Amino acid sequence: MARYILIAINGPTAGEGDEQDYNDWYRDVHIADLLATPGVESAKRFRVVMSKHDLPPYLALYEIETDDLQQVLDHMVEHNRPFPATFDGKNSEFITAVALDE
Repeated sequence: MARYILIAINGPTAGEGDEQDYNDWYRDVHIADLLATPGVESAKRFRVVMSKHDLPPYLALYEIETDDLQQVLDHMVEHNRPFPATFDGKNSEFITAVALDE
């Protein structure tokens, strides 16, 4: 089975209290939804402390093991609860990569 990582780079909108709401949702809802996705083995969040580029302030790293990556990604989209208004989707990015040492 192939091993992948999915790196999500995102952050909150700029309103007062948005960062707390965003972090509460990410911690209490979103991580649990993703960990319930078949093939998602782990989820870890980080705060960006240094970057060559102007990135959103948070990064999440998900480890995935599957023979059908598209099925896992489709499940994430179809079964996760909606993002809150405090999630800054306009400045969100993700990267998916496959392990070379497998």
